[in-house]
Amino acid sequence: MKTKTLLKLVFATISVAISTTSCDDNNADITGKNKPYDPNKPIKCEAFTPLEGGMATKVILKGDNFGNDPEAVKVWFNKKQAPVVGCSDGHILVITPQRPGDTCSIAVVIGTDSTVFKQQYIYHTREVVSTLVGQRGTTAFKAGTFGEATFVNPTYLTVDDEGNLFLAHQDNPNSVVMISQQNRTVTQLLACPNKPNAPSTDITGRVVVVPADGGGAYVDTYFEFDSDAQWTPRTRKILHPTAADIASGMLDFNINLYKHSFAICMLDSMVYARSNRDGYMLKFNPKTRQGTGISVNGVRQCNPLNSDTYLVFDPVNKSRMYCASTSQHCIHYFDIITGETGVYAGKSGESGWKDGKLEDARFNGLRQMVLDNDGNLIVADVNNHCIRKITPEGIVSTIVGIAGKSGYQDGSPDDAQFNAPWGLCIDRRDGSIYIADRGNKCIRKLTIE
Repeated sequence: MKTKTLLKLVFATISVAISTTSCDDNNADITGKNKPYDPNKPIKCEAFTPLEGGMATKVILKGDNFGNDPEAVKVWFNKKQAPVVGCSDGHILVITPQRPGDTCSIAVVIGTDSTVFKQQYIYHTREVVSTLVGQRGTTAFKAGTFGEATFVNPTYLTVDDEGNLFLAHQDNPNSVVMISQQNRTVTQLLACPNKPNAPSTDITGRVVVVPADGGGAYVDTYFEFDSDAQWTPRTRKILHPTAADIASGMLDFNINLYKHSFAICMLDSMVYARSNRDGYMLKFNPKTRQGTGISVNGVRQCNPLNSDTYLVFDPVNKSRMYCASTSQHCIHYFDIITGETGVYAGKSGESGWKDGKLEDARFNGLRQMVLDNDGNLIVADVNNHCIRKITPEGIVSTIVGIAGKSGYQDGSPDDAQFNAPWGLCIDRRDGSIYIADRGNKCIRKLTIE
């Protein structure tokens, strides 16, 4: 009862300020606003306020025949559905959804009836960089609360489907660390016998796989953490094909010293990796651990040069894998269906900094990559001390950090500074990007509202 009363007071106060602009030319007096929705009458839109805002802005929609059941009303800002808080007296109270577009058409849908406001809503994106956990200048790793925790070399990240971050911490100690934002705690899950590299979740988002750097006994090793097993660590081996498997057409593989990254393919649920020294590709089943070399139309390599390389699959063009090459300062691609491969962005062997078209862009020491919810490729540009973005249309930009200038500063993307950011991941629930700012010994957060 208190909620309904409050909504009526809010509607009554704000409706006075609503303009009389209407999406319906019929400006007759509206009556019966407290009645249920009448499917025999059209929905009528008049106006909304405010006319612009960002994520989570409260917006009042004014009209007629909206009914009085908020659960029956659906409101869309372009293609993003807005939460409906209340519906009363010919008004609807909604919450602006995240990033629906710069200019939005607002549609009201009840049953099979729908209508769209003539006035467009102007959406403003707000971005801010903050420090999630860690302290600059620390020389020792320490687990504990966010206020207590410190890092030495926070290097790579991934995030599960509940928003838990998993950090590959390198040297002093080599370990896999869980960062719980809900509990605001840092927990060491495993002191690794071999350096951990860029982690990933499996297709369910509930199992984390972390490649061991490799070399010697650890060349085929990875570490596994399963939420169903309370994140108990397991040390696993990628299994080679047997003689019978090879006779049936499977390829054996040889990881030439290092593996820096895993990538999960949505087409086959397999985990893909690349041999560091020669560029040969392999994949394995995360459930059975059975591995095989990759040959697609005779092509087995993506970037044959000796380079640390970081992998991610395109969520739209699901057969395309992107491969960021650290020492070659560019991004290659490899298609697991056609075998097509080549340079996607930057110029192989040429370092620098430049935004613009794919072929014109320059990078300097690329590391971990992710793709955001809009299909943008986000990559850590270590030696430029910034985070770069590549749109689906092929335009490269610097989204945060000051190119070529190391430092430490929270705030807007224009002001924020980093010191050799190596790793990043994205929480697809809200689009937040987390950055392992290795030089500053912190985990930073880019909130996009």
